[in-house]
Amino acid sequence: MKTKIATNPDAQALINVLAARGLTVNAVARAAGISEGTLRAYRDTVGRGLNTRTLHKVIAAIAQLSGMPPPPELAAPELPSTEFSFPAGASPAAGAAPRGLASPAAREYTAPELVSASAPRIPVRGTAQGGPKGAFVLTGDDIDYVRCPQRLATAQGTYALFIEGDSMSPRYEPGELIFVSPRRPARIGDDVVIVLRDGTGEQTAYIKRLLRQGGEVVVAEQFNPPKEIRFPAADIETMHLVLRMTDLYGY
Repeated sequence: MKTKIATNPDAQALINVLAARGLTVNAVARAAGISEGTLRAYRDTVGRGLNTRTLHKVIAAIAQLSGMPPPPELAAPELPSTEFSFPAGASPAAGAAPRGLASPAAREYTAPELVSASAPRIPVRGTAQGGPKGAFVLTGDDIDYVRCPQRLATAQGTYALFIEGDSMSPRYEPGELIFVSPRRPARIGDDVVIVLRDGTGEQTAYIKRLLRQGGEVVVAEQFNPPKEIRFPAADIETMHLVLRMTDLYGY
């Protein structure tokens, strides 16, 4: 199989392994139980990484599909032994992952002294950067689970996201983890995740500050570069509240 050149140079080691073993992104994603979009986004988006848990799934899938030992080129940091059950001979080797794999931005989040080891966990939704005005795509799979503050233990539907891009810098920086509530109402001045209907089956989303809503247009603020963005209300599928420190910890 001819080796594809990855747009993201950090993904080239993975693409080389797939080519050498005669595997496709689609087949590996299915075997790993993740969306194909997650791997394609990693391959095609410069600066994109795979978190440790997803990397372990990919390595196990490659070993299982090829019937060969795990590829040493994709050594991954260790996970607790209870996290996954791998096919015989497919447990990934521990070690220093290549740059871009097990992305530092996607490692398990713990707030020092605020989140205990027994804290509840919530899913991290998969994302891929793309599109204008700081848009990103919700890939449709949960790429990780993170410990969360006790206040969120009974909050239904709460999820986390890693920030894609720098359109809301310095408020949110690329790779920063945020907690999002689909149930709490957003007020003017709140930061929100705006999910659009695009007719393609993909969920295109934005993280912005809500300035005005009502009528046919929702107006939101972007920080980098500073501007107001107008979203037709008819194009918005849903809008979720980004939780603040006071929502998470009470101060």
